[in-house]
Amino acid sequence: MMAFIRFIIIIFLFYYLIKIIMRYLLPVFFGNYVNRKMNDFPGNSGRQQKTNDRKKEGEITVDYTPQEGKKNKDRGEYIEYEEIKD
Repeated sequence: MMAFIRFIIIIFLFYYLIKIIMRYLLPVFFGNYVNRKMNDFPGNSGRQQKTNDRKKEGEITVDYTPQEGKKNKDRGEYIEYEEIKD
């Protein structure tokens, strides 16, 4: 009977020890992981927009301009047709 009580006490101590450790270590590990992934995101490219860097309302900026040499020539050709009435 004494061994069973000792076993139960050890299980409870182990459970609470893991719970306390994970409460403090898990956020540190996952916080670093999330920050790394946010910096690796292609749209962000590691930069965060500052409040004084924002554009005025109504101002237009172009982030991407397509290259002139790359036109899609495989689109086919236009064929005119006439509707035939029965």
